[in-house]
Amino acid sequence: MMKSSSSRIAAVLTLCSGLVLSTGCVKKSEYEALQAQYNDALAKQGELTQTVETQDAEINALKSDFDALAEIFAEEIANQELQLEQLVDGIEVEIPSDVMYKSGAAAPTVGSDGLEYAKRLADFLADTDYFVSVVGHTDNQKMSRALAKKYPSNWELAGARAAGAARFLVDNAVDPTHVVASSRGEYDPAASNDTPEGRAQNRRIQIILRSLP
Repeated sequence: MMKSSSSRIAAVLTLCSGLVLSTGCVKKSEYEALQAQYNDALAKQGELTQTVETQDAEINALKSDFDALAEIFAEEIANQELQLEQLVDGIEVEIPSDVMYKSGAAAPTVGSDGLEYAKRLADFLADTDYFVSVVGHTDNQKMSRALAKKYPSNWELAGARAAGAARFLVDNAVDPTHVVASSRGEYDPAASNDTPEGRAQNRRIQIILRSLP
């Protein structure tokens, strides 16, 4: 894209100089038209350069924040207690539901490892400017009768858990206007639901950070 724009600019400049050299002089209207093309080409080149520089700065800032989170959660990542992934346009933090919630509970367990992870993430977010999307996921197991009275399906349970995690972030100084909670229920599994290990992977809280526009 940069090369193509530069080629077009070079063509305009060549046209301008060629006409002047070949004719010695041009009509004022023709000169003004060529000058306008030249100025427009320069302006577009400047806009393109600025856009590329802005994108490079955003990518570098995102990489720097990813590295900072990788350091904050180095032990948990090494022990596979938490997952961290750099996305094209953001950062994803994934916390297993089992380390934050008791079975069937929607409110985070006070003193749990999951809440401690969320607190560290909230402390990090307090010094940044991200839009935070908290997504709840479950396995595909049917709800118990007692639990189904409050949460008709895994969809509602996952949504309640996402809301609980989002509220915890907000209660720990994350801007509430930059936070949204949602549910994927059992419909976006990370692993097979055929084994206990796979179901455990599917029960998770996904926290996606994206730069504000």
